[in-house]
Amino acid sequence: MTLRFLLSLLAGLCATSLFTGCAALQANGRHASHPLANLGPIYPGIASYVVADANDGRVLLSFQADQRRPVASLTKIATAVVVLEYLRGSPASVDDIMTVPPSVLGLGVPSPLGLQPGDGLSVREALYAAMMASDNFAAETLGTHFGAKLSAVGLGGTPLSAFVSQMNGLSARLSLRQTRFANPHGLDLPNASGYSCASDIARLLNHAITISGFTFYTSQANRRISFLRNGSPLSINVRNTNEIIGQNRIDAGKTGTTLLAGPCLAVTAPKPATVIKRSDGSTLVIPHRLTVVALGAPDRFNASARLLAEGWSRYENWRAAGSPTGQPSEYLGPPPAPLPPAAPPPPLPAPTYPQAPPAYPQAPPVYRPAPPAYPQAPAFPPTSGGYQPLPY
Repeated sequence: MTLRFLLSLLAGLCATSLFTGCAALQANGRHASHPLANLGPIYPGIASYVVADANDGRVLLSFQADQRRPVASLTKIATAVVVLEYLRGSPASVDDIMTVPPSVLGLGVPSPLGLQPGDGLSVREALYAAMMASDNFAAETLGTHFGAKLSAVGLGGTPLSAFVSQMNGLSARLSLRQTRFANPHGLDLPNASGYSCASDIARLLNHAITISGFTFYTSQANRRISFLRNGSPLSINVRNTNEIIGQNRIDAGKTGTTLLAGPCLAVTAPKPATVIKRSDGSTLVIPHRLTVVALGAPDRFNASARLLAEGWSRYENWRAAGSPTGQPSEYLGPPPAPLPPAAPPPPLPAPTYPQAPPAYPQAPPVYRPAPPAYPQAPAFPPTSGGYQPLPY
């Protein structure tokens, strides 16, 4: 019996227990409030996938998106989020130098950077190494370094257990009901194997891209990463394991591969926002961004690119139809509240007319003296014959 046969048998046994889908989740009480509907076709070679609007969670394509599975190094998305959120709320700096711990020797995999226990590595360079090169030594170093800080403030336990506790606290805060993190790197280790699902990873990535710096650490195709060994600087050029970063506007994401998880990929890409001038004078800005997660996909890069293109097509049709609200199972979370109608235009102010010019006083009447009265003709008594003399 060869080693390859034993590994294949182990993978099959684990698949029987891990890839149980929604029915098993209902049995242990950890099922999401509304499982996502299967809104897309079955693509041969993709075990589970989801395509969703990153802003309101509208699901455009999905298949077995709630199926619990190992997700390999997609776990490092949560590791980066915990570190970046810690940095945002503390005096710690990305320039702080960490020491690669001895525990990395128990991971059973090499470091793409060639890191060794005792090497010095800044937080900044470790984030690049973990997110671009998927270096498990860098992720373990971040977990140990920041776990010691978290343990000191009350989480207790070993540094790594404190850090993993914080990762699972993040999972609870984001309602990732089918996710449990077991380590900061995602390797399947004895008694330390985590799991998640496509829909939860999409929720996690949608949160991660709202954190300052996350997209920057995942968007570069190449970078030279430096570290210290015995006080001397060393550096190595690393290439992003995400082969489609920068294509089709993809600006963030993470790869992952283990024997149990298979090849996995999570990516997100925006399109220019729509700006609408409303009748009341206000401006409505509608951002556009899709998130794609493909799990167990041997051709993960081409598969994700195809899912992204089809997702945009469905998204544009949905928007053209007026963005109708669907069933809860068509969203990563609760359906968004409808947009408020445009406010009625304010009443027009009463017209103001210029004041009438001041009334000028009338000119005083000019009276002319009456013409002199002529004396009346003297009355003469009538004479005989009725003669009446004329006045003179």
